Amino acid sequence: MSTTFMQSVGLAAAMLASTSVFAADSEHIERGRYLATAGDCVACHTAPGGKPMAGGLALASPLGPIYSTNITPSKVHGIGNYTLEQFSDALRHGKRADGANLYPAMPYTEYAKTSDEDIAAMYAYFMHGVEAVDAAPAHTTALPFPFNIRASLGVWNALFHDATPYQADASQTPEWNRGAYLSQGLAHCTTCHTPRTTLMAEDSKRSLSGGEVGGWYAPNITSDAQSGIGNWTVQELVQYMSGQPVSGKGPAAGPMAEAVDHSLKHLTPEDLKAIAVYIKSVPAVGDGRVKQGADQFGQPVDALHSIRGVDLPRITTP
Repeated sequence: MSTTFMQSVGLAAAMLASTSVFAADSEHIERGRYLATAGDCVACHTAPGGKPMAGGLALASPLGPIYSTNITPSKVHGIGNYTLEQFSDALRHGKRADGANLYPAMPYTEYAKTSDEDIAAMYAYFMHGVEAVDAAPAHTTALPFPFNIRASLGVWNALFHDATPYQADASQTPEWNRGAYLSQGLAHCTTCHTPRTTLMAEDSKRSLSGGEVGGWYAPNITSDAQSGIGNWTVQELVQYMSGQPVSGKGPAAGPMAEAVDHSLKHLTPEDLKAIAVYIKSVPAVGDGRVKQGADQFGQPVDALHSIRGVDLPRITTP
């Protein structure tokens, strides 16, 4: 039997399960909540001061801001009318319910690795565990011509998008495969940490070797000893992702700090270790322009002595 046929059977079974059991099963809703946390959905779909998952956050792109949408179960402004199949199409194929293509600022190129069962659990969570917000985001995406023609993304997807769910590597351990499944899928590490080609596709030959994210640089997290994280241990990576200080390496900042706060630190220790094991196994990709890893810039400073005994600045009212 073909892979496509088997995937269709699996999705059909998941759809049946979601409509008969998953929707009312708190265990599956909580499982979906965990997976949505691993996917850091709230980070992009929540505007500053806005309600969770209600959209409206401007995501910087070279072509202009791309505004996230309302993914609460609102039947007017959100995804409340989505079937499981339509929800799966959005995560795996970058397709809205009306058939229009999503911009790949939504990392469906990575979410596609998610299993049918996990997608069904996430669907149960979004439909029954997220508060509906019956309001449209204040802004909508309006990229310049010809990028406003979403149909053109069909060509881009045909060239660069592999919608095949994650296939376990029998030569690796279950822990490694779990880490690969999360890292390549919901955690979408390559989205930020992989450089892009001129057509904005991920450069697979330099996977995880560092990329631009808005005004930030996501550093090389391959095992390269000079410009990557070759000098990090698995335990240090686990500490870092869980939001704990790592001696001599500093804390996360910028978008990575948000990823830690909203997503990574809420994962189980077992999943964090699996991610670390997988990341440490990624082949080294060096960058001759970078002479040291991101953790090696600057020195830790304790300057408390410089303010001891000094009056604090006075605040005066006009």
